[in-house]
Amino acid sequence: MDGPSFDLPAFLAERLRPASVATTGRAGGPALATMWFLAEDGRFWFNTPNDQPSPFLAAARAGREVAVLVSTFDPPDDVRQLRATGPARIEPTDHDRLRRLYLRYVPQWTDEWAAHAFSPKFTLWSMSPARGMAVAFPELADSPTFRWSEPLVTGPLAPRRDSSAG
Repeated sequence: MDGPSFDLPAFLAERLRPASVATTGRAGGPALATMWFLAEDGRFWFNTPNDQPSPFLAAARAGREVAVLVSTFDPPDDVRQLRATGPARIEPTDHDRLRRLYLRYVPQWTDEWAAHAFSPKFTLWSMSPARGMAVAFPELADSPTFRWSEPLVTGPLAPRRDSSAG
C-alpha cells in the first residue's frame, strides 16, 4: 500500500483536533496528555509549559521517543487513526510556526494569544514520526492499514504549509 486509505494531511490539518501524546516519566511510569499540535514539515509540533517538570520536555531534551495518537471516533461513519512513535527534540522559538499551531484552536489571533504562545514559560518541541500506522474503519469495516518504519520527511506525514492560513 502506497499510502493511507484516507487523506492524512487533510485529517491532521482539521481544526480543533487534538493529539494524545505519551512518554515515560522520571520513574519510568507512563505519562499521557492531550495537546494542541501542528503537523508540518514531517514533524508534530507542540508548545508545552516549562514552569513545572514535564515528562514531555524531558523526553525532548534527551531525544527520547514519544508516541502520538490523532484520532476520531464517531461510528459508524468516521473512525480514523494515526498512531506514530519517534524521537522528540527541543526546537528554537519560531513565532510563525507557533501562530499557525495556535490558529488551529483559537478563533482569532490576538495580542493575548501571542503573549501566551510566545511566553518564555513555554517551550516549542517536536517529534519526528519514525514508525507508525494510519487506518480508517468506514462503516466500521476494516480498511487497509498503512504502516511505516522509517522517517517520512515527505509524503503523507508532511502536510503542505499554507502560508496564507490565518
